[in-house]
Amino acid sequence: MAEDQNASDLELVRKIKGGDDQAFREMVERYHARVYSLSYGVLHNAEDAEEATQDAFLTLYRKIDTFDESRKFFSWFYRVALNAAYSRARRRRPGVTVPIDDFVPRLKGGDGQGSPEFAAWVDGIEDETISRELAQRAEDFIQELPPAYRDVIWMVDVEEMKPADVAETLEISLAALKSRLHRARLAVRERLAEVASARNPAGAAEGERRAAP
Repeated sequence: MAEDQNASDLELVRKIKGGDDQAFREMVERYHARVYSLSYGVLHNAEDAEEATQDAFLTLYRKIDTFDESRKFFSWFYRVALNAAYSRARRRRPGVTVPIDDFVPRLKGGDGQGSPEFAAWVDGIEDETISRELAQRAEDFIQELPPAYRDVIWMVDVEEMKPADVAETLEISLAALKSRLHRARLAVRERLAEVASARNPAGAAEGERRAAP
């Protein structure tokens, strides 16, 4: 399926290089929604995301001749789109991001686990109302992450891109991507657990009691 998609993309690319405007319109239709979603993940603002999406397609139109057809078009164009989103972000007032270790301060040992209290509490979240609120808050917490972590969790967990494709897009190793993704997920879960604990202190106390030696 992925090979078929790339072959179809390359067919459009070659037509666009040849000056086929209809092929360009087809490419816009194919990728507009996904590029917009990626841009929104960076900018967290609908108007800015739409403008960044237009910037990405304008760059595509102007620089399509520079595309190396030995690469996956999908990964190359997502990199173009990501750059367009960050370029627009730099034009705005800088947002506030928090170092990843401020989210997961107990991850110093590198064992891939949060604190026992955190793990116990996450396991105990069952209330549907709380779960819905946590889902709504997750996007905000992702937005607060440093860009290197925000990009990977948004692409993999929200966009549902394959890790290998994300690594190629970001031009990092698969191992580095997995490490960033793991830490980003722990950071978001830690924040979600804090919200859930505030909504249900009795449940949090139970989680701490269960985790106590």
